[in-house]
Amino acid sequence: MNLLNKEIKKLPGYPFDRLRSLLANTNANSEVIDMSIGQPMHKVPNFIKDIIHNAKDNWNVYPPLSGIPSLQTAYLDWLKNRFKIDKFFNEKNIIPLSGTREGLFSIAMTLKTKQICLPNPFYQAYLGPSLLDNMQKSFLVSNEDNNFLFDLKKLKLLLQKNPSLVYFCSPSNPQGKIASYEYIFELIKIVRFYNSVLIVDECYIDIFYEKVPTGALEVCYKTGKSLNNILIFHSLSKRSNAAGLRSGFLIGDAKIINCYRKFRSYSAPTIPIPIQLASAELWKNKKHVLDNRKLYKKKVKYADKVFKDYDFYNSPEAGFFLWLKVKDGENFTKQLYSKYAIKVMPGEYLAYGKNNNPGKEYVRIALVHTQTKNNKGLNKIAKLLL
Repeated sequence: MNLLNKEIKKLPGYPFDRLRSLLANTNANSEVIDMSIGQPMHKVPNFIKDIIHNAKDNWNVYPPLSGIPSLQTAYLDWLKNRFKIDKFFNEKNIIPLSGTREGLFSIAMTLKTKQICLPNPFYQAYLGPSLLDNMQKSFLVSNEDNNFLFDLKKLKLLLQKNPSLVYFCSPSNPQGKIASYEYIFELIKIVRFYNSVLIVDECYIDIFYEKVPTGALEVCYKTGKSLNNILIFHSLSKRSNAAGLRSGFLIGDAKIINCYRKFRSYSAPTIPIPIQLASAELWKNKKHVLDNRKLYKKKVKYADKVFKDYDFYNSPEAGFFLWLKVKDGENFTKQLYSKYAIKVMPGEYLAYGKNNNPGKEYVRIALVHTQTKNNKGLNKIAKLLL
């Protein structure tokens, strides 16, 4: 059919579709433990149930695109407290999102660039802009050689040719790497110098273990109090175990946000008012975030113990994934599923490239289950490795 967008056909199959195909003819010999998807299994704070119930009369009301006042205040206060900065921004710099995934995808529709630059491996939603105007995709490998962060010198060479939309994730998915203040500062400087736009995905910034992740917002604050050319995404999905709420927000350059707000007034989903009310309380509440972090830290510590004799193990600094080197990710995934009914994600499904795919030797393991179930899964994975 000639009317179809041919760029969609060029996209690789989504990772979970590819995983289903890979395992379709492989029989698991017991109940499956699915560690392939980053879907938090920790409990959602109980107080949101009452908030949503008590706000039931608001389901018939169209929700405001820019958020209700209590949600706007919650965003502003959380940003100030989390990153220990004075407010150099306001509600004009912020817009709510129905989950950051839709925002990371749709923001490109407000920007006219000829190229997108992506880390490799990467969160697949970053490919969204490639559906527009046959935009060029440039991938920057993030591997052990560059401490799982992409090479800024290579980025500079790409931006010299074309102003671009640059995607960056810290803490990173899947490697769990935290970018330093110095690295983020240099990244912002390069992007601004070449009149490009930087998208910073910080959805895992509240799940960390020893070192507190630096936020791009605090770098912007300390280097001129400007959000020019910068867009930063935050979400309740991971920090609050509330993926089903589909609630996040974007803070950044007011000129871009204003354009994006107008675009969304025509096209994009808004967050229902009961969900906005619950979201505001989640952003204000610290206790559940601390409790959540402690649970993940226990699971990472157990992984450190289980894989201490495995030469290729890298303990994550943040997030809840293990990025485990296993030589052949697809083959390891099939063996693990067949022998032990453990499902993980082949790393090459999260990366780009056929012959030189930087994820080919890896699998991603999500530490999202209860401690008991998590430990059971890790013990079985270790049996296949050691």
